[in-house]
Amino acid sequence: MIESMTGYGSSERNGLKVEMRSFNHRFLDLNIKAPPFFLKHEIAIRNLIKNTFHRGHIDIYVTIAPDNTYKVSVNKGFVRGLVQALSEVRDELHMGGEIDLAAILSFKEAVVTEVNEMPEDAIEDAFHEAIEKLRAMRQKEGQILIEEITNHLNVIDAALGQIREASLGAANRNFDRIKNKLNELIDSLPPDDDRVFQEAALLAEKYDISEEIQRLGSHLKQFRQNLADNDKIGRKLDFILQELNREANTISSKTDMYSVNALAVDLKAEIEKLREQVQNIQ
Repeated sequence: MIESMTGYGSSERNGLKVEMRSFNHRFLDLNIKAPPFFLKHEIAIRNLIKNTFHRGHIDIYVTIAPDNTYKVSVNKGFVRGLVQALSEVRDELHMGGEIDLAAILSFKEAVVTEVNEMPEDAIEDAFHEAIEKLRAMRQKEGQILIEEITNHLNVIDAALGQIREASLGAANRNFDRIKNKLNELIDSLPPDDDRVFQEAALLAEKYDISEEIQRLGSHLKQFRQNLADNDKIGRKLDFILQELNREANTISSKTDMYSVNALAVDLKAEIEKLREQVQNIQ
């Protein structure tokens, strides 16, 4: 099933909360923000995510519920040493007053916060659930993308059909027009029908867009076939779009027919809209 690269999934198990938010990206880019205890699990979790997703920037937030998960203790050795040092300074400088406990505890070294070890299977279960929810949303968004892409494809098909119809017989008309023009230009020179015929044929070929029309139709067919594959097709579709745009540009530059040129401009605009949608497909 086609997946968008946009989505959100979360899970909460045994005081562990996992949130995953996905956005467009050319490759798979994982950004994990988690407490220190998660460090030894990170490689395994990254591999788990990579086995499921292939493109997208994914922000992953791991947090611990503020209950019995945290173990807080005082670093007594540091506090004793600090109190002794401050007392010596006070006595040496003949300063009065008591040493404030709150001031002592404001030193980050004075209080030690530890996170109780969490079972590995609990971590994996939480991530499995968050991943599945994220994937479900990406697939849901993917179905919406398919509908929008199909609408753009239908518009492009219709425009290509109009271009094909408008260009019927254009090659012969161009040949006759160019041949007559050449005859007018060389009217004062000795006649050479073969030479005129050759030159007219060469010039008429420059205006012929039949091959571009054929290739456009072939690329559209290939695009639809890849769309039906429903699996990691974003990059393939993006490449086909490049080819579609190239052929549309060639038609626009070669044709001398206003109607066809206008249709080619519409075609390029629709291809660009299609590209915006495809850039969000995994």
